Amino acid sequence: MLITDEAKEAENVNILTEMMGDHADREVARRVLRKYEGDVEKAATAMLEGERGDDDQSHQLWSSVSQMDAVSHKQPSVPSVVRPNTPVVDLTGDDDRDLQRAMKESMSTLQQPAPVFGPSERPPDPNWAMVLSNQEGNHEASYLQNLERAIEASLEHNNANDSDALEPFPIEQQLRRDGCPVVLRPSIHTMCYAAAILQGLFYVPQVRERMASWRPTVMSGMLEVNVPTSGPDYTLWALSEIFTHMDLARLCDLNVDKHLCAFNIEPWTSLMNPVGELSRKFYTRLVATLEKAFVDQFVLDGSPPPNSRLFHFLYGDSAGDRAEVLQETSVVPIDINPAVGGSDANDLIGRLSAQLSKPQDAPEKQSVIVEPSEVVAFQLAKPSASYLNNTSNNTAAKPFVYPRSIYLDQFLKQNVAFAEAKRRQQHETFSNVQKLILHKKSMTHFNGKDTLKDLRSTIYYYEHVADDKGDPERASSIKITTEKLKSILEAVESEIKVTDQSIHKMREEALTLLDCPELKQVRYDLRVVFMHDGLYGRKHLYCYVRDKGQWWKIADSLIERVAEESVLRDTTGLHLGAGPYLLLYSRYRPDENERLTSLPWPREIEDDVKECNKAFLAQLPADLVRDIKEEHIPSSQNGTFSQSVQLTNSERRSDGMDIS
Repeated sequence: MLITDEAKEAENVNILTEMMGDHADREVARRVLRKYEGDVEKAATAMLEGERGDDDQSHQLWSSVSQMDAVSHKQPSVPSVVRPNTPVVDLTGDDDRDLQRAMKESMSTLQQPAPVFGPSERPPDPNWAMVLSNQEGNHEASYLQNLERAIEASLEHNNANDSDALEPFPIEQQLRRDGCPVVLRPSIHTMCYAAAILQGLFYVPQVRERMASWRPTVMSGMLEVNVPTSGPDYTLWALSEIFTHMDLARLCDLNVDKHLCAFNIEPWTSLMNPVGELSRKFYTRLVATLEKAFVDQFVLDGSPPPNSRLFHFLYGDSAGDRAEVLQETSVVPIDINPAVGGSDANDLIGRLSAQLSKPQDAPEKQSVIVEPSEVVAFQLAKPSASYLNNTSNNTAAKPFVYPRSIYLDQFLKQNVAFAEAKRRQQHETFSNVQKLILHKKSMTHFNGKDTLKDLRSTIYYYEHVADDKGDPERASSIKITTEKLKSILEAVESEIKVTDQSIHKMREEALTLLDCPELKQVRYDLRVVFMHDGLYGRKHLYCYVRDKGQWWKIADSLIERVAEESVLRDTTGLHLGAGPYLLLYSRYRPDENERLTSLPWPREIEDDVKECNKAFLAQLPADLVRDIKEEHIPSSQNGTFSQSVQLTNSERRSDGMDIS
């Protein structure tokens, strides 16, 4: 059993938080310190790698979602028994007074009242409470508040004026202007999360470009092929139609009811079915279908496949120069806990580093990326009861932090040795910081007392209190002593200042050691952020997308330009344990805007878009379309297949987007 010296622990927590800088959370530092039995150096190393000190902390990046959703319930600790400070009676001596005292103590014990059975009148001990006593009121209030919100959302849904019904934009507001993106709006509200995923994938440049070049499979000996009605080609053809309209249509909102049947979509029926988990499943299935179709296309055409993977990257456990247990994945689950404060516990880089970096207790289990992909999706997994049963202190909750760009170089197999050397250098630097902190403390404290405070008090005494009693010699002695003490104080303060500067400089150097040119080659930019405000319904989901250097917020009935700061610092849904639930990053490409200017969409779908645009513009008032000219849509340049898909007139009419 580990006996904790509270004073020593508090001192080590101060040292640890001072080493980590202002961003460190004291409670996290305390947990990590206890986990490593008070070893400050090991605790600092662990915190650098994202350790939070949780009992169920896992160093495996690719843990199953079911395991991540399980909420671990800690057993309450047994409170220590505090006994009264009864004086010790020495019965070995010859003093009769001790014997009399012993007899008196014995008689007082025998005269205690008999035990009374009934409810205890003792004040409750918080250590025995199933919920900490200082959070008991917050737990009940938070639960009832969240339940009330959920009931209100349900009542809104069942209201005669159904808030989840599709409310069409006024015809004059449907015109697409100034680079405005397109929102996909299914009539069935339980499918809105899937439509958001399809919509978000369009704003990933690599996906849009690859989809524009895809064509249905043409069997050997056939010169034309009908529109696919089943199988993977049916899914990709529907997605190709959606993407073509999103790229070329004059309409800013598109009804995709006719196309959603091509995707295997599980309906979102309630808050008990988390939208983040539904989105992960749908995204995983969809990108697996897309990746296979793209590879098959290159195989059938005889062209060499692209050098990099699109959605699925290959990973494994590092073992010297090799990587074992190779697997592939398209979604990286990031275990976040909105109830835990501190940026070290609630940011993407910190959590990713904690799940990928080499654990101290099992260095052979370090996960490495063997072959990176063009696109990486991060699922921000929260506890399963985070919606209705979120009992965290809402004022202390902090938003999850994700950056505009991330670099995965330090986690690539070829950079493991270099990154580990940098981490060792980082640990050595923090060890030196710890020594400087201890040196500073030796100058300011002795035997638990603040020596600087005592020194200043002494100087004040000699300057303002000490009485020379009219004695010149005594007055001279007081003056000399005062000057000496001031000189000592000045020297100590000067050395403390230099020490603080050294600590700050070394800490900054340590935190930027991995931020070097060698580890900043594989850059990924944020493309899409999927958000949930914590309530149920189509109006409670929205996303941020980046298109041509500009961020947009797309909700069910809202499309607006927003600043990047709004995207990275949105706190919506934080009080309900919601917020961002899926992030899409993709490889940085300096020429992506030029590459997306004129994409080779299937000619037949482009013709449909032209017809839809003409029909839509014809419905608008003349003053709105006076300055609008029908754009020239370039013909498809299909470099993969010489054959094209031939559509009958009936097929062309039935496959067009619904603009009504």
